[in-house]
Amino acid sequence: MSLEETESPNQTLDHVLGWLEDSMSLTPLPGFDDSYLLHEFDGSQTWEWDQTQDPEHVFIQSYSQDLSANVAFEATNLKGVTGVPFIDSDPPPELQQPNDQSRKRNRDGLIEAQQVKRSARSKRKANKSSEKSHKDGNKEGRWAEQLLNPCALAITARNSSRVQHYLCVLSELASSSGDANHRLAASGLRALQHHLSSSVSPSSWPVVTFASAEVKMFQKTLLKFYEVSPWFALPNNMANSAILQILAQDPIDKKDLHILDIGVSHGMQWPTLLEALSCRPEGPPPLVRITVVSDLTADISFSVGPPAYNYGSQLLGFARSLNINLQISVLDKFQLIDTSPHETLIVCAQFRLHQHSIPDERSEALRALRSLRPKGVVLCENNEECTSSGDFAEGFSRKLEYLWKFLDSTSSGFKEENSEERKLMEGEATKVLMNGGYMNEGKDKWNERMRKAGFAAEAFGEDAIDGAKSLLRKYDNNWEIRMEDEDTFGGLIWKGEAVSFCSLWK
Repeated sequence: MSLEETESPNQTLDHVLGWLEDSMSLTPLPGFDDSYLLHEFDGSQTWEWDQTQDPEHVFIQSYSQDLSANVAFEATNLKGVTGVPFIDSDPPPELQQPNDQSRKRNRDGLIEAQQVKRSARSKRKANKSSEKSHKDGNKEGRWAEQLLNPCALAITARNSSRVQHYLCVLSELASSSGDANHRLAASGLRALQHHLSSSVSPSSWPVVTFASAEVKMFQKTLLKFYEVSPWFALPNNMANSAILQILAQDPIDKKDLHILDIGVSHGMQWPTLLEALSCRPEGPPPLVRITVVSDLTADISFSVGPPAYNYGSQLLGFARSLNINLQISVLDKFQLIDTSPHETLIVCAQFRLHQHSIPDERSEALRALRSLRPKGVVLCENNEECTSSGDFAEGFSRKLEYLWKFLDSTSSGFKEENSEERKLMEGEATKVLMNGGYMNEGKDKWNERMRKAGFAAEAFGEDAIDGAKSLLRKYDNNWEIRMEDEDTFGGLIWKGEAVSFCSLWK
C-alpha cells in the first residue's frame, strides 16, 4: 500500500495540516490514558515570548550609533579572536583616533552601500534570462555573499581597516524584512559581530527560534512551513514510503512496528504514516511504537522545540481515531533503546546525525545503530560539504551557501514579506552561522560511513519515488528531485543546487 493510494496528490498533507487544528489549546484529548508519556509530553510547562522589539533593527541601530565601539576593532580584541597578534606591533593608526582618512573610508563605505542598494534594485527587475542563469547556479545576484565572504577573509587576514569597511557597508544593507540578500546580510552581520567580540553572547541580538517561540506560534509555523516548502515534507514523505516498503516485504508477518525517531519533525511526520498503515489491506501492525531520541543540542537548527510543546497526546488521539495501538516514549540516547524479536525495528535519522561535529563520533553513532539490527534505516541529511578545517572564512562561506538556499526558498514559499512564520523558521535556520562546531558532509561521505558501519544500500520502490514526485508538484517549480545510484539516493534540489538527500539502508 503506497502513500499515494490513500490520498490525492494535492491532499498529501491535508491530515498533517489538520490533525493539530483542534488541539491549539494544547490540552490532552479526553477518553484515553496518556499517563505513560514522559515529561516532555506532559504539557505542564508554560513559556512566554517577548515580541516587543525587532531583533534585527535593535542590533543594526545600536551598531550604527557607535560603529567603533560595536565592532571591537582594537588589536587586542582581534588577537583574542584569532589567537594571533597583528603583524604590525601597534594597532592601525586610524583605530587609535578618528582622522580624515578614517572618516573618508567610512564615507566611501556609505557610498558603496548606496551603490549596492541601487544594484540590488536593478537585479530585482531582471528579466527571465537572468532568472534562468541564477537557477543554473550563477551567483551573480547573490550580493550579500559578495560582501560577507570578503569580510570573513579580512578577519582571517587580520586586516582591520577592510573589516571596518565591509561591516559599515553591511550595516547599511542588512534588513530582516527585505529580500533574501538583505536578510542574509543581517544574519551574517550578527555572526561576524559575535565572532569578532567573543565577550558578546548571541543572546545580545535576540532572534526568535523554536525554543523561544510561543507554543501556538510554533505549531502554526510548522503547519505553514510544510504547506509552502518541501524542505522537510519531502524527506518525511520518502521516509514514510520506505517504512511501508519494508513492511510490505513480509506482509504475512504480523509483527509490531517500532520506529526509532532521530529527527526534527516534532511529530509532523507521523499522521501521514499512521493513516497509511490503517489503510493497508492487512491492517495496521498490532502495536506501533515510536521512540523519540531527544539528545537535544540547542545550537543544532530545527532540533529543539518550545519546552511546553505537547504533540504526544494529540498524536495518540489521532491514532485512536484510526484504531491503531500507538505508544510513544522518549529517550536521551538511542543506545539505550530496548528492542524485541517480535517487532520490526526501523530507524529514521533525519538532519540530526551531523550534530556530532567530530567525524569519529558520527561513525560511532552509526555503529551503535547497526548493533540494534534494524530492518531498515532511512538517512536524510543536508547534502553539503561544510568541514571544520579551522579556516574561519572557508567554513563561514559554506554556511552562507546553505543559509542562502534556505532564505531564497522561503522567499518563494512565504508570499507575505513580513510573515511571522517565515521569521521564526529563518531565525532557527540562522543558528548555523553561530554554531562554530557545525560540520556537515555530502551524500558520498555519508554513504561511505554507512557502508563502513555495515549497512547496505537499498533502492527506493516505485511507490516511494512516484509519491515524492507527486508531492513536489505542490510546491514552487524551482524544486526538483533527482534519483541517483540506481534509486538508492533521492536528492532535493533548489534552483539547480543540492539541498538534502534521502537514502535507504539495510
